[in-house]
Amino acid sequence: MPAKTAPTGRFQPPDVRRRQILDAVAALLLENGYEALTISKVAARAGVAKGTVYLYFASKQELLTALQAEMWERMAERPARLLERSGLSWAERLDGLVAAWVAAERDHHELYHLLFHELGTGGEEPMGARNVLVTLLTEGTKAGEFDVSEVELTADFLTHAYAGPCHHGSSDDVTVAVQALFRRVVGAQAP
Repeated sequence: MPAKTAPTGRFQPPDVRRRQILDAVAALLLENGYEALTISKVAARAGVAKGTVYLYFASKQELLTALQAEMWERMAERPARLLERSGLSWAERLDGLVAAWVAAERDHHELYHLLFHELGTGGEEPMGARNVLVTLLTEGTKAGEFDVSEVELTADFLTHAYAGPCHHGSSDDVTVAVQALFRRVVGAQAP
């Protein structure tokens, strides 16, 4: 049997179309900003009909919200996998979360800054990244590795504490400094 090839042109699977549309939105946002963004421009950049964009997203705000959700997902995916690794201490898992958060911000710096600092969120932040942190704090405290009496408050503080340092210094310096800060806040031993 001949090898199956990916559809081209008009016939793309929904996940490919969605990706094309969001990639177009990200590129247009970085090039021209949110105010210049239109559904027509997104469609042209993605190589789809304007109606196709509306099949996936009802508005410009939904496009923005989808990009923000993807960024939060990037920040939750790797740390969530760390939760399942039994060979790591809770402090090592916390270090991994910090490294993933800093890497997501660094690797997509301009888009991250635009989405969260210039435009802000249009609604509730997806809670995936924060939920991973809450689980780390809860389980690390139960295991006796952390000294955290107010998990939710500590999670709120740490969720915002890494953002400022991400804009200064080299990524390795920032990662190590933020890891040390997180460890101090939760009462974990230095590596």
